[in-house]
Amino acid sequence: MPDPRATGLAIALASFTVFSFGGCGTETGQAQPVAESSVAAPSLKPEGIRQTDDAGNRLPFETEFPNRWSINNDGSTYEPCTQVSVEVVNRFGLDPDTVEDVAASDFQTARGCQWKYINDRRSSIAQFVGNLQRPEDGLAGHKELNRAGTSWLPDAEINGRPVLRESMGPGDCTVYVRSGDALVITSVTRMGSNPPATEQLCTEAADFLRATVAQIPQ
Repeated sequence: MPDPRATGLAIALASFTVFSFGGCGTETGQAQPVAESSVAAPSLKPEGIRQTDDAGNRLPFETEFPNRWSINNDGSTYEPCTQVSVEVVNRFGLDPDTVEDVAASDFQTARGCQWKYINDRRSSIAQFVGNLQRPEDGLAGHKELNRAGTSWLPDAEINGRPVLRESMGPGDCTVYVRSGDALVITSVTRMGSNPPATEQLCTEAADFLRATVAQIPQ
């Protein structure tokens, strides 16, 4: 049987129900037809596609997705791929050269990056942005919508901001903080037959969030 922790990103996405895959957007929780521009996207050349964040900082990779920034993830201006510093990446034992986009296709809710550990290239930390399905309900509403299939741990607080914590199984912990009408999600995944305890992974995820939270607008 395949390892349910095949990637940290896959685990985090499994509990984040507002994600969209393939050709549909799910901003309202219901599949919606893709705009005509999204259908035509594959024909565009990468050099004609946006490669910078809102502040003009260039992504650390070249995206081929015209709708990497979309109505599914525009609730916050925060861009982990440009605003997580190399110093932070190094501090957590990650290899800056392994940075890659979390999005696997165009028009996804997930907008962010993941980095692999220097001493364990199967394991990673990911941080990404995705819009809240019901912004008026906040973090509590997100937790309520995603009670199935995961274990919600006691909430935390970082720099005075509420933080959700959850785990879908051994080797995984994900923490959430609100930014505008979006969530900034930090996920730690450790592979192997004997991964660290969940609380240890949650501490690491919270510490990574703590190291970056000053850059995340409220």
